[in-house]
Amino acid sequence: MPALINSYTIKSIDNIVCLPGTGILRLVMTVDTDLSSFLPYINGYVKKCRYLPQINWIRFSFHGFPEKKGNWNVAIKGKEIIVAKFSDSEEAKGVAREVINLLNHIHNIKGEITPDYTPWRPPKVFDILTFLPKTNCKKCGYHSCMAFATKLAEGEAEIDDCPELIKGSEKFEKLCSLFERKSL
Repeated sequence: MPALINSYTIKSIDNIVCLPGTGILRLVMTVDTDLSSFLPYINGYVKKCRYLPQINWIRFSFHGFPEKKGNWNVAIKGKEIIVAKFSDSEEAKGVAREVINLLNHIHNIKGEITPDYTPWRPPKVFDILTFLPKTNCKKCGYHSCMAFATKLAEGEAEIDDCPELIKGSEKFEKLCSLFERKSL
């Protein structure tokens, strides 16, 4: 089967606009194929996507491909792919190649994937807060459990970032069910 993406161009590697002066970089690239019609396959394969079909946009956490070795954010719209958070441009270039490899892999097995056209609807912050310890311990890196719940709802934090939640506990499992998706 021919590749979905045969070539890509890195347009820029620069500071994340909302985090100026932090040294945290993002990579913007364009690919030779409009990915709009392919997004439901990504949504059907990758866990915890934020798919908005009304604007042909998808976002997901990327951990590397084929091996897991990090955590980056990927957003795709049309022929543009944005990948973030990097500390240097060489890392960004390597991860860009891996994102392309993942997308080509999904394309190669798309006959085995049920495309998912379901739009993302984030859980409500107060529903998330119900399952958090509400100790405001700051161990997750946020000033309060409410701030952490907000970041979870926005997709900027992971449930595992709260060390007070015990994996396998009823609260942990119920919180996970709010975000339930397929596994990558």
